Amino acid sequence: MKLIKFDITTYLYIILSFLCGNYKKVLLIMFIIIFHELGHLILFKIFKVNVLSVKIYPFGGIIKNNKLLNFNPNKELLIALAGILNQLILYIVFFFLYNINIINTYTYYLFININTSLIIFNLLPIYPLDGYIVINSILNKYLSFNKSYLFSIYVSIISLIIFIIYNINFKINNIVMISFMLYKLYDIFKNNKYIKNKFLLERCIYELPYNKIVYNKRFNKDLFMINKLHYFNFINEKKYLNNYFHKN
Repeated sequence: MKLIKFDITTYLYIILSFLCGNYKKVLLIMFIIIFHELGHLILFKIFKVNVLSVKIYPFGGIIKNNKLLNFNPNKELLIALAGILNQLILYIVFFFLYNINIINTYTYYLFININTSLIIFNLLPIYPLDGYIVINSILNKYLSFNKSYLFSIYVSIISLIIFIIYNINFKINNIVMISFMLYKLYDIFKNNKYIKNKFLLERCIYELPYNKIVYNKRFNKDLFMINKLHYFNFINEKKYLNNYFHKN
């Protein structure tokens, strides 16, 4: 199975761009997107997370992996920022290529414009972009999984509405981007209960690492925090979770 796959919309975008004579622009976009995803892949490899596939869209990539929902927030943050870091490195590379006359002025400034636009886009706090993961990772360090999850989704919805209003035109790339993000938000809402139960089930099945023990007076499934071991009335969380899943 090939690790990197191109979505059908990407093939259409490449073909249309070539027919319109924008081959240099589309080649730069694809190169930057793949190099961006390479940054994520390197960190996934370092943190020993199995990557299933990388799908390339006209505006970015989506990496499927087997990472747990109870994944360390600090590692999650580093993975999310790794793609942007790779793009920042590209500024140095292209500046060097421009100064030794390997690429011309047009190509250099075209790269600057595309790379900057993709960085800004990726930092938007909209699911499933890197900006959303950054915010969610930071919140998971201080809030329960449930609270950080809900807050991140609300921020994502508001940000997407603003993005749609700002980009309300009929350019193909914008239509594809907005449609994709709307679908992904709908999908995460549809699977809301499944995601929350999966998070709890992981805590029930696996021996997860933790850096702090938290004591609670009574069992509440919405209190669980990543990297924390919970006790309810001085009883380990696994006992309560086992009872919870047997009842449900």
